[in-house]
Amino acid sequence: MASLSLFQPITFAQLYEGFNSDAPAAEERLGFMTGWHRMVGEVGVVSDSLSLSGFTESAGAIRLKKKGEALAQISANVGDTYYGSFRFRSARLNQDSIIALLLAKPDLEELTPKSANLSILAKGWRSEHGALLSEGKLAKTTEGVPIEAQMTYLVLFKVVDGKPSQRSVESWILNVDQAEHFAKSAFKETELNAAPLGVEAGAVMQRTQLKPKSSARLALRPGDVIACVAKFTPDALFDEIRISSKSLREAAGVL
Repeated sequence: MASLSLFQPITFAQLYEGFNSDAPAAEERLGFMTGWHRMVGEVGVVSDSLSLSGFTESAGAIRLKKKGEALAQISANVGDTYYGSFRFRSARLNQDSIIALLLAKPDLEELTPKSANLSILAKGWRSEHGALLSEGKLAKTTEGVPIEAQMTYLVLFKVVDGKPSQRSVESWILNVDQAEHFAKSAFKETELNAAPLGVEAGAVMQRTQLKPKSSARLALRPGDVIACVAKFTPDALFDEIRISSKSLREAAGVL
């Protein structure tokens, strides 16, 4: 898991990790300079995929057990406006559970949602909802439908790294029916923001917007890390991590 992968050219400054469990997995990865390193807990790649109809995928997912955390270093430069997504499923959730994807500098003494440059939380600590966190500034999700155990979700985010008045981070959480519904349409942030909150196919489970500090570093640089975190849940899967400078639709992996 910790072996180095070959550098590959990146279209639209894209990163992709599908956790392919087959031997030639490195051939499908984009924008990573290392494999996935265990920080704590138990970490392994399994053959199960978190599949969504109408989306691309590769066979496999990363499993985090016993407060598992794993990270990999990237080789890409990603800045200005970019889009991202990941899928996850948790075996069990409780009040203290944390499910998050972290984007961070590589030289931190301790990597946590609070210390990362940007943290996209599908479930925050002692909260039923998700959140966005960037260098000490927090935007909690206060409305919408909490995630449930044993269910697959697609988390989407958009980062605008421009002038102080323009900088923003947005995130959306979709269940399977919602992801497949929007895959048949434009799959733009305006469409997701216009949708009602709920569990129906045309709705969105949760959405959050953060205005980051003017000093916060939102751009990704070679050597930075992406981390999958599943705290206080016995077993969680992460899959299909994508970051693209082209569109939310491409970052989601829509066919």
